[in-house]
Amino acid sequence: MKMLINLKKHTVLFAILIGAFSLVLTNSAFNILLPNFVEMYNISTVYGGWIIALYLLAMTITMPLTACIVDRLGRKKTYILGIGLYGVFSIIGGIFSQYVQTILIVRFMHGVSAGLMIPLSLVLLFDIYSKEVRGKVTGAWGMLLTIAPAVGPTFGGFIIQFGEMKHLFWINVPFALLSLILCYRQITPDTPAHRKTIRLQGIGLMVLGVGGLSLGIQMVSNQTFPGWAASALLILGAVILVRFIQLEDRQKEPLIRFRLLQNPVYAASVIMSAVHASVMFGVIFILPLMFQEVFDLSPSLTGVLFIPTAICTSLFVWIGGNLIDSGKSMRFIVYGIGLIAISILFFAFIPKGVPLILIFILMAGRGIGVGLSNMPVTTIGLNSLKDDDLHEGSTLSNTIKRLASSFSVILLSVYYDIRWHMIIQSGERPELAKWIALKEESLMLGVCMLLTLPLASFLNRSKVNEGVENVRKKTI
Repeated sequence: MKMLINLKKHTVLFAILIGAFSLVLTNSAFNILLPNFVEMYNISTVYGGWIIALYLLAMTITMPLTACIVDRLGRKKTYILGIGLYGVFSIIGGIFSQYVQTILIVRFMHGVSAGLMIPLSLVLLFDIYSKEVRGKVTGAWGMLLTIAPAVGPTFGGFIIQFGEMKHLFWINVPFALLSLILCYRQITPDTPAHRKTIRLQGIGLMVLGVGGLSLGIQMVSNQTFPGWAASALLILGAVILVRFIQLEDRQKEPLIRFRLLQNPVYAASVIMSAVHASVMFGVIFILPLMFQEVFDLSPSLTGVLFIPTAICTSLFVWIGGNLIDSGKSMRFIVYGIGLIAISILFFAFIPKGVPLILIFILMAGRGIGVGLSNMPVTTIGLNSLKDDDLHEGSTLSNTIKRLASSFSVILLSVYYDIRWHMIIQSGERPELAKWIALKEESLMLGVCMLLTLPLASFLNRSKVNEGVENVRKKTI
């Protein structure tokens, strides 16, 4: 009997992760293709950046609404809805991939699917696995969802060099179908709670706030728009978001439960996760441009350079999950963050003729750091909450992470486009101008990671104190 229960649990784990892994894999494959988008569709780098950013923005907007959808449909149906949208729009992308407008729409809808699937997937797993093994479960979950962004560039590089754009969409269809069938058959149905009230005002404010900030950032790089208009839109977006937070904070069942941030351990984990996500997507934006436009490497070789990150991430995220369940010191998180920062900072100083083996080492070091710090921080934050708050906590954490990620990609693309043109005007060659801009961005991202070290030390102290209290309780 116990064997059958465990088999069902592991089948649910596989069913949930296979769709989510495919979704994240495809998204990360697009990140390496920014130079190809610019050439293929004859668009600017900033416009091409929107192909990446739309996915993140759609996911960020959808995540807060997931709680309302779950309240009406239940967890199982909501997750299946996300998989269904993912499969249908992958088919549309495969058929009409020659149109950049279709790519933008499909990327947006894939972001909507991710907004439904990503935060809900971990909650569904926590529903069937006890707290004592959540570190291992989160490690397995994180292994796939953090290895996908590392494997994706390799996958995307080979697809674009030896195949066609449509293959990036068609390959998703069998994964989506298999995940849909397994989830429908294996996940236990749940009864919708029908507690939340859908408030169009709150939804509208959230969408307008996020959209206003995004458009304002985009307008900064467009010479056809006056500076005052971009500034006004940025301010308006920020004011609308503040108003949204104020109104939702008064509700009994808000779209986003910001009060959870009053928990210091959870708040620290959210801040660290947001910075980590911003840096991770920022690096995926920067390094392909550096490898291809500065070092003159092919898309396929650029993808190969991400393999060490994938291997080390998959190994050390599992190790990190097991270390959490052991109840020992969380100091390894500090080491992980340090490795990420060092590996990124090196790209701000390495010469153009650097041996490929050194790049492999740096990419491997970043993978080790990601595995030791990313998912353990998320697990510690969620474990600090009550079981009834897990869904809301996962939604809030993922919303903040994705919002930070989307803005970081937009800001980096805008900075890069403006900065290298500015350097050219001072008399430098285009190739050198691009390299200088990318090295400056590497320096920024590395420093951002270093700034999270005090929070990592705080999480370690909190975890150690918690372990001491548990020992005392058992002794008494």
